[in-house]
Amino acid sequence: MSIFDLSADSVFFPSNSQSAQMENLSQRALNSGLESYVGKNYDEAITHLRRAVALAPTSSIAINAYDYMARAYMNKGDSRTSIEIYKQSIRANPNVDSTHTSLANIYYSDGRFDEAKAEYEQAVKVNPSAANRYSLGQGYLANEQFAEAEQQFKLVNDMEPLKPNGSFGLGQTYAKQGRVSDALSSFQRAIDLQPDYWEAHAEMGYTLADDGDTSKAQEIADMLNAKGSSLAGTLSQYVYEKSAPKMTAALSSALFEPFLSTLSSLTTVSTLHTDLGTASAEQSLSIVFQFDKPMDRQSVENNLNWKIGRDYGTGSGDGYNFGYTPPSTEITLPSYPTAVFYDTEHQTATLLFKVTQNDTADGTIDPSHIKFSFNGKDATGLSMDSSANDYTGFSGFA
Repeated sequence: MSIFDLSADSVFFPSNSQSAQMENLSQRALNSGLESYVGKNYDEAITHLRRAVALAPTSSIAINAYDYMARAYMNKGDSRTSIEIYKQSIRANPNVDSTHTSLANIYYSDGRFDEAKAEYEQAVKVNPSAANRYSLGQGYLANEQFAEAEQQFKLVNDMEPLKPNGSFGLGQTYAKQGRVSDALSSFQRAIDLQPDYWEAHAEMGYTLADDGDTSKAQEIADMLNAKGSSLAGTLSQYVYEKSAPKMTAALSSALFEPFLSTLSSLTTVSTLHTDLGTASAEQSLSIVFQFDKPMDRQSVENNLNWKIGRDYGTGSGDGYNFGYTPPSTEITLPSYPTAVFYDTEHQTATLLFKVTQNDTADGTIDPSHIKFSFNGKDATGLSMDSSANDYTGFSGFA
């Protein structure tokens, strides 16, 4: 006997005089099934619920029994059987909108969006309520039918103007299309109607992050965290992933000779390393930069993504040699490092570059105004934050 042949427990078809008795027995079986369901004894619940359906297959009792039987299978991790139960319920009672919606919800959670949309459409045909239209809008949205989704959510707004659901759905629709201003306005309308609609706050945060305003998005995540919303962590992670990478610290290498980037103007080259005390001497020096998130190794280790040069900033003290003309003894560093090594574990880049003494062994340099710039990408392909991709010992990161 197939587990889907729920009427197989019937040994006869009841006459009209017996219908009340059969429904009474069906109700008792339903009650037993619900008790077992609440107690999370799903196998026992399914047995009782199958009997409830078999005793009165076209009654309202059977509709409830089908529903809880499908839920029991879902709780057992068997969505396939749950789908079949709802399908059988629809065959027996096709004009119950909640059954179409429940089946659609399973399709939706399984990523079967076309089938979900079809069931949501059937639910609206049976009962064009605001709730069913909202679900249909979500079905259209999942299938990227934006015009159809917008139409449904506007109808929801017309039907329930004092509830936030229609505006929330419109915000989602506009955000999917990159209509940022419209999306933010719609989410704000939803929040105005229901200030504790945390999902609307979170969706506003996602929209801001996608638009590059990660600071405001993080403010929303912080607010959600303060309110105890479980949405805060997911939004914060999303903001982190969407945030442009930054260089956050300049360090010394334990393996290579360090470049003393804090020394001021007119520093003699020989101060950088003892081997630079003779004319035309060369020495490789290093500097290590810390990133705030995982970087793309190939991008970091491409020396052409780095630039080494004098800082010509016009702020107070920013310019190389503090803005004065360097002496004739001033040396020039190469524009690019000779090698770059990326440490995945610590998210650091070690730059090696060559320093060459002048021909008269009296070379000078302004280490604190040597600018190191990086214009590569992080592990997700985001370009550097322009406010933290340059470094000088004098000004830090900018």
